[in-house]
Amino acid sequence: MRLLTALFTLGLATLLLNTASGQGFSISPSRIFFSGNPGETVSQTVTFGNTSKTTLSFITRIQDWDRDSVGTKIYYDSNTKPLSNAKWITLSSNAVSVQPGENKQVIVSLTIPPDAKQLTHSMLFFTQVKEQEAQQKNAAKIGLNVLMEVGVQVYYVPRGLNAGELEFLSFDDRGIYDNGKNKSRRLALKIHNKGNLNKDAFIRFELTNKETGEEIKIKPEVIAMLPDATQWVIVDLPTDLKGKFLAVALLDAGSTYDLKVAEKEIIYRP
Repeated sequence: MRLLTALFTLGLATLLLNTASGQGFSISPSRIFFSGNPGETVSQTVTFGNTSKTTLSFITRIQDWDRDSVGTKIYYDSNTKPLSNAKWITLSSNAVSVQPGENKQVIVSLTIPPDAKQLTHSMLFFTQVKEQEAQQKNAAKIGLNVLMEVGVQVYYVPRGLNAGELEFLSFDDRGIYDNGKNKSRRLALKIHNKGNLNKDAFIRFELTNKETGEEIKIKPEVIAMLPDATQWVIVDLPTDLKGKFLAVALLDAGSTYDLKVAEKEIIYRP
């Protein structure tokens, strides 16, 4: 594998929509970044929009989370992870009801502890529920049916953290992969976030047959990485590829970072 650092940058594609939306409603923003001095309480608003014809009701909860080796979010009980900020968060309301055509706001406040020095994060969930009277005759109980759930990532970002860089650690040919239903040729990129800030990045791939010049199209990937995280990005290719190929991966974390390039020569035989 050859790793290169380019001296130019590509425009970072839109990675994550800043508004989470479903049929007839929206919640904005999808990520909140708090910054401030230790001991200070800082606030931002989450806005609900309802374009449906019915009233939408939500209840809230907060959970801890991180990502596994391939970037999938894993959730935990609040205040159980070392970099949790769940217990710092308060809401202006723990339940919200939005009428048809209405926009409504919930204030999210975060009280920064005196010793806060690292980036911390949690997930604020808004769970849509519908009250339904029990169908049993003369029953007085009320049931709650969960319809939809939206998570808002909440970060505390201390001032002066080292941004660092993303870097390629390896570019591996893992051969034929069989999931029991389909087979593919698998490539795997290992990426590390050297900094103390979370980063979004866009990975573009190029695969060229060195004998014929044919270019094989590969779907780009979007990644989001927490500080000091290591993550694998998996690429599955057709099994009928034959010949000598040059695989190139371009890692773009935005205009403030250098473009990273990894190359690997591969021979695919019948």
